[in-house]
Amino acid sequence: MTEEKWLFIGTDKRLAVCSEMMADRGFITTHIATDSYSEQLATYLLMETPKHIVFPIRQMKGTIPPDLLHKEAKLYTGVASEEWLAPFKETGLTVYSYLKDEPYIWQNARLTAEAFIREYYAYAGRSIAENRFHIAGFGKVGKTAAHALTALGADVTIVARSNSQLGEASVLGYRTERLTDDWEMKEGNLVNTIPAKWLAVPETSRLHIFDLASAPGCLREVPIPEYYTVLLGLPGKHFPVDAAAVLAEALERMHRG
Repeated sequence: MTEEKWLFIGTDKRLAVCSEMMADRGFITTHIATDSYSEQLATYLLMETPKHIVFPIRQMKGTIPPDLLHKEAKLYTGVASEEWLAPFKETGLTVYSYLKDEPYIWQNARLTAEAFIREYYAYAGRSIAENRFHIAGFGKVGKTAAHALTALGADVTIVARSNSQLGEASVLGYRTERLTDDWEMKEGNLVNTIPAKWLAVPETSRLHIFDLASAPGCLREVPIPEYYTVLLGLPGKHFPVDAAAVLAEALERMHRG
């Protein structure tokens, strides 16, 4: 299909599988299982000069010197700060974020919700039906998690600051609570989807917190309570083939413009 080489970087299983999928579609691909800049990576870039580079889901540790990259290289990033991206953009390289591709976001959210349920069963050893869950945030992951839990018989309450999110959740039939600076919950199950440090809980709390949001996590204070579980990268962990297929479709959309 094309002689342009694709490099997939990262230890998340979906990246390795996605590299294989893209190869099956006629692309020339290589996968290097690292989340950090390394000599192996530098050597490969110098020798092979790939024109398409897919970065890890989370921001890579260290950064690739732009002078190692092909002048027409296209970069496909996951979580990445503007500071980390700046050297590439200043050099004039094309940078895409697959985490901003709308179909990818929704499909990845669905996989995250389904994978969370698998984690909950393994952690709690309890049925979801008739149990109560509070979900903080009603964005894409919050909505898909609420839908999945409700379908299994859970009693779901949405906690949010936004009038828009609270209004939508209410119309869809969920209980709602407004998130304020002094909001607290002493026990039960809290599913966090808000990527900010907003929650403070006492050490003695028996609240079970499942954090599905990206860094920095929802806790404002340390030490971390006993019942706090960070669940990042769930689609790649539990459903690498499905997650890779979603990523491959997003990469092809961005590649073809």
